Amino acid sequence: MKLTVWLMAAALPISAKSFSQRVTINKKNCKLEEVFERIKQQTGLSFMVEKVLLDNAQPVTLHEDNAPLEKVLSECLNFQQLSYQITNQVIVVNRNTDKIMPRTPTAAASASFPVSGVVTDQKGTALVGASVLLKGKDFQKGMAADAQGKFLLEKVPEGDYTIEVSLIGFGKYTAQLHVNSATQPLEIRLSPASQALEELVIVAYGKQKKTNLTGSISAISSKELDNRPLTNVTNALQGTMSGVTVMQSNGQPGKDEGTIKIRGIGTLSNSNPMIVVDGLISSMSDVNPNDVESVSVLKDAASAAIYGSRAANGVVLITTKKGKKGKLQVRYDAYLGKQHATRLPEFLPSWQQAAFYNEALTNEGAPTKWTDKDIQQFRDGSDKTGAHPNTDWLDLLYRGSGIQHNHYVSLNGGDEKTQYMVSLGYLDQEGIIKGTNNKKFSARVNISSNISKRTSVFANIGYLYSPFNEPISSYPGASSLSLITFVANQISNVVPYKFDNGYYGYGPNGNPIASLELGSFNRTQRYTLTGNAGADILLAKGLHFKPTFGYRLNIDQGEKFVKDIQFYDPNSGRPTKYQGPNNLTNSYDNTSYTNLQAILEYTTHFGAHHLGVLGGGSQESTIYRENSMYRENFLNNAISQINAGPTAGQTSKGLTNEVALRSFFGRFNYDYDEKYLFEASLRYDGSSRFAPTNQWGLFPSFSGGWNIARENFFEPLKELISDLKLRGTWGKLGNQNVVGNYPAISTVSPGQDYSFNHIIASGIAPITGANANITWETTTTTDFGLDASLLQHKLTFSGGYFIRNTTGILLQLPIGAPYSLSAPYQNAGAVTNKGWEFSAGYNGHIHEVNYSINANATFINNRITDLKGSGPYISGGTFQQVGFPIYAFYGYVCEGIFQTTEEVAKHAKQTGGVIAPGDLMYKDLNHDGKIDGADRTYLGSYFPKTTFGFNLHLDWKGVDLGAFFQGALGVKNYVQSNMLGGVGANSNKPTTAFLDRWTPEHHSTTFPRLWFSYKNNGPSNMPSSFWIRDASYLRLKNLQLGYNLPQKWVHRIGLDNIKVYYSGQNLLTFSNFYKWVDPEAPQAESGYSYPQVKINTVGINVLF
Repeated sequence: MKLTVWLMAAALPISAKSFSQRVTINKKNCKLEEVFERIKQQTGLSFMVEKVLLDNAQPVTLHEDNAPLEKVLSECLNFQQLSYQITNQVIVVNRNTDKIMPRTPTAAASASFPVSGVVTDQKGTALVGASVLLKGKDFQKGMAADAQGKFLLEKVPEGDYTIEVSLIGFGKYTAQLHVNSATQPLEIRLSPASQALEELVIVAYGKQKKTNLTGSISAISSKELDNRPLTNVTNALQGTMSGVTVMQSNGQPGKDEGTIKIRGIGTLSNSNPMIVVDGLISSMSDVNPNDVESVSVLKDAASAAIYGSRAANGVVLITTKKGKKGKLQVRYDAYLGKQHATRLPEFLPSWQQAAFYNEALTNEGAPTKWTDKDIQQFRDGSDKTGAHPNTDWLDLLYRGSGIQHNHYVSLNGGDEKTQYMVSLGYLDQEGIIKGTNNKKFSARVNISSNISKRTSVFANIGYLYSPFNEPISSYPGASSLSLITFVANQISNVVPYKFDNGYYGYGPNGNPIASLELGSFNRTQRYTLTGNAGADILLAKGLHFKPTFGYRLNIDQGEKFVKDIQFYDPNSGRPTKYQGPNNLTNSYDNTSYTNLQAILEYTTHFGAHHLGVLGGGSQESTIYRENSMYRENFLNNAISQINAGPTAGQTSKGLTNEVALRSFFGRFNYDYDEKYLFEASLRYDGSSRFAPTNQWGLFPSFSGGWNIARENFFEPLKELISDLKLRGTWGKLGNQNVVGNYPAISTVSPGQDYSFNHIIASGIAPITGANANITWETTTTTDFGLDASLLQHKLTFSGGYFIRNTTGILLQLPIGAPYSLSAPYQNAGAVTNKGWEFSAGYNGHIHEVNYSINANATFINNRITDLKGSGPYISGGTFQQVGFPIYAFYGYVCEGIFQTTEEVAKHAKQTGGVIAPGDLMYKDLNHDGKIDGADRTYLGSYFPKTTFGFNLHLDWKGVDLGAFFQGALGVKNYVQSNMLGGVGANSNKPTTAFLDRWTPEHHSTTFPRLWFSYKNNGPSNMPSSFWIRDASYLRLKNLQLGYNLPQKWVHRIGLDNIKVYYSGQNLLTFSNFYKWVDPEAPQAESGYSYPQVKINTVGINVLF
């Protein structure tokens, strides 16, 4: 007698007022199961019933029109000796009398004992309505867990049994149990399943049941963020969703947020998605990851078109945690971690650097610099004067503590009328470079209240204070931390960090450690306040009016003090190199955003028909203000006050700009019996960015779906295929966030020179060209998909194909020389992205071990399809041209390395110096006998063709283990000079890659002969396929091991749950790329910027 859970779409929270609902059913001699299905559709309530009761139930005839729910339930259950009770959101159906079913006299006569326990999730929260079934050879019995998750099966005969516990949305628990007088109460924890059958998904301006979705939406819940050392929400998305590519190339505190691309790169400029937090346009970095309840990504036009002119690159919807009815729950989460660089360059010691520099000079016919004695002194350290050091600049640079710790406290609770969630968070992230630091102090209050039977109100308020610090270089005109890391990776190990007399050593760009120790700094304090408040007013049955007001304020206060450095000759003490002058910049800017929105929503149903209509409008405004002041030549480096600097050379600036958007939008939903699905949406936007004649844009979408598994003819396959849905969408989206705020008008600027009577005078003049004819970039998306679940929802699958065409891309095309202004924008470009995306998951158990496996993959082909007859646009080793991907590499095709002078003589003429054996050999593509710019071609792209992720989760008796991998395939990376290092007197230093170089004695084919000023072999001077490397990788993104302390211990000290865990981030990386370069940093000079970091943490979760 198998127990089956019928949890049918608990779509909305249901209070004790469930009996006030009414039901319409007209059925003759139908199965009880069909009646339950109709009640589910009309009320949203869930059913739990033993399958044997359904199998043995008599047919039911009902003719009820808008009848009370209790009347319908009584009519179809009472005559069958069945009863029901409503617990939370579940209608539990039982026999009228609870009977043990003996099958042999022995079983009936044997001694019997109670079996009791509690069912919770992994966080210790009671699972109301979980089904508990005890099965033996001649006996079985079951029940549903009560409001505290407790169960009691009385009079169980002594013997061996199998206990099964299940609940929709959770993995099934199965264990062997011997029942006797010593049987203790059980503590059973269920692990979440990958998907619940009736899971609700956040969509634009509301929620929808996942089974009824027709658009392409991916979503994750808070469990994917739990216990990970995340400093922002963006990086939590990496590898978790198909169609979503997140690339993180920097691990610096406060600057470690990745970039998000949804279904490829849709435009040639800003292709970032729209971010919406609790209905308010915001930033991912403004949200504490601990506050996040769910993240939904709208990937196609059907799901995103209602957001209109800002949704062309997709939409990310973040929902924060809300209050729940019940007793007050206090939660405390904390972790402590240590960061390390994932990969750092492997530079050769100073003696080899000196020897290689000599070798490069010899190759170029120049005299050598270092003598054999010099090289020996570099090697053995025998020079006690410090003039022949082996300075490990990276060891000196990466001496920050790397300690990261986080603390989070939340309070959640409420009654029938009012629910609340209050949280406080603190993050302190010290970098691996001393002086790099970012802190975040966050607070959030979310509250909702039913102030009357027809009106509810809510307010969501978030606050973030984030002080950011970084050391910066003293290099004139280029003061930044990136220049410190650049110089530390470039300056040769033959240069001393300090001489014995305390003077700093220096190279052409100074001394990076001197900049660190002397204390130039960049400090920013950011204050962010976000809030929205609104109401839900029931005007009539099914008709709701929802007004909302939203506001966001960002304030940034910056202080940047560059201290000057005087270097000295170590012998004479005379001043030599000077980096200065010292200077101070104070800045202040703020951005305020307001959004006034009103929505009317109507939902109804008649029979099996369900309708939903939504319409609304909004008015948005963003105002940005900036002020800054600058002074230089301070008397000393001790006082960083703007008034302490002289007025000579001072500058100040200020600006204000404003942009506004007025919108009208609507959506229509229809489904018949949840089999046939249709949705249409429309958005009409007016933007202040464009001229009045082109301000308005119309963005429609249509989608449909077919839930095949709900057809009667599909019933024989239900045991194998639980759900099967086909869907398709088409729609248009707009993009206006690419060209600044005033692209349609010419802007003016002061400080422009005029000639009056042959005398130059300063004034105001236009500086930018204008084009009043420009309008929205438009993205048209077509999408086809399939969603399925098999084996009683244990195996889930989703797949789809999409075509995404963006036209009218705004570009500044070249114009004639007489035009003195900057080129105006034109709707000139077009880009196409085509691809496939797949996701799958499986949940199961082996004895007492529950496990889940989830995976996703995305395959994208990106091409530029129009540049209005212009192009190619070449920049170094990249180019943009019709027919090729965005971010395309461009250069020469390398055929290998010349091994003999005969090969050199027979080959097409190459420039860049005297060509000799050991040099790179380039292909003469146009067969004109010479190698020049006409022989360059497409060499690949650094945007991955395939991205993927997969995770494995296991739990057993309170112990859980999770491993999450993500990676990319088909991605190329160009090995720039800075990735390899170089050779030089006191600047540039070689990495271990130079060890396998070509020499007359070693005819290598993996690395050319050494060069210094020679141009032919350098990756920066002659971009070629020789320096293109496959940067595909697989990374262990996160590893977790946790343990939930036994409940009996925890309850003794008055707590609900305690979990301790280890979590590691970016622990392992597998790649064929250079092992000191992080492959996740596309086209970044990895060793010359702040590196990616791995972090090991230990943490604790406490629930009161």
